[in-house]
Amino acid sequence: MKKISKLAKMKLEVINYHTTDTQSVDGLIINDYFLKSLARDACYTSNKGINYKATSIVAESVKYDAAKKADNVYEIERSERILGNMQLEMSELKFRHTADLEVYKVVTGGETWIQSSPKAIKPAAETQDFSDMIAAARKMVA
Repeated sequence: MKKISKLAKMKLEVINYHTTDTQSVDGLIINDYFLKSLARDACYTSNKGINYKATSIVAESVKYDAAKKADNVYEIERSERILGNMQLEMSELKFRHTADLEVYKVVTGGETWIQSSPKAIKPAAETQDFSDMIAAARKMVA
């Protein structure tokens, strides 16, 4: 098995906890489809978490800009604190999603998870910077 992160190993242990019936290389499993669906669901959920947090960052950035425009020191400091926390949370969410992608690759034998939503939102792992979204939101309130 390819070397994977500690978090991915723990997540893989959770999936492997469900193994009971059919023999496989790594032990007993219920069936491949079930295990793949657990890994796929984890990728979908962590990706949605990143997308939601990105939307929240944009919304708070708009509030920050409004506070700056109004010269409201209390709201500026509040937004700065919230945005600082959100950046840390986003980092953790990306770390979690990366681990979910690793697990999916292991469970599926090397496949790469791709978001299957018809909305065609970019998978979170490809999103590097939210500055375009923040700039667009700022233009809307300017």
